[in-house]
Amino acid sequence: MHILSVVLEVVKYTVPALVVYFLMRQFSAQQYNLAMAERRAKTNKETLALRYQAYERLVLFCERIKLSDLVVRLNSPNMTAPIFKNALLVAVQKEYEHNITQQLYVSQQLWDMIELLKDNTMSIITSSYIEHEKKSNDEFASDLIAKNNILESQIGAKVKSAIRKEVELYFQ
Repeated sequence: MHILSVVLEVVKYTVPALVVYFLMRQFSAQQYNLAMAERRAKTNKETLALRYQAYERLVLFCERIKLSDLVVRLNSPNMTAPIFKNALLVAVQKEYEHNITQQLYVSQQLWDMIELLKDNTMSIITSSYIEHEKKSNDEFASDLIAKNNILESQIGAKVKSAIRKEVELYFQ
């Protein structure tokens, strides 16, 4: 009988303690999940703002490396074709380097398209220069402006369209 009363005493204190322990454990887990959800929501809000800014900057990048805009911005009457070519290539590379961190906020497919646009722009500058190396700087510039329309319709417009589609995914 004495053992039974000891067991009952132990059960009398143990069962409520276990109930309190499990309730506190469940409450703590809920509080942790709530805090993590609030943290994720805050992070998502901040990330969305950064992502939106990245898309804006990439559209600006596409516009700033358009051959027609580069020619107008960088060409001067006293510039020789080799110097002009180098100025164009440096401008495209600097724009790219200025925006390289934006790849953290966009899809890999979109970033690959951005790199393709940059590489094709630089390739057209180089190939056009080779074609007009012996000619005047004006002919070189005119050829670049003509090739701008081809590059813009083939790649530039598609890149900007892809940017708009990604923006729609995140901001609707």
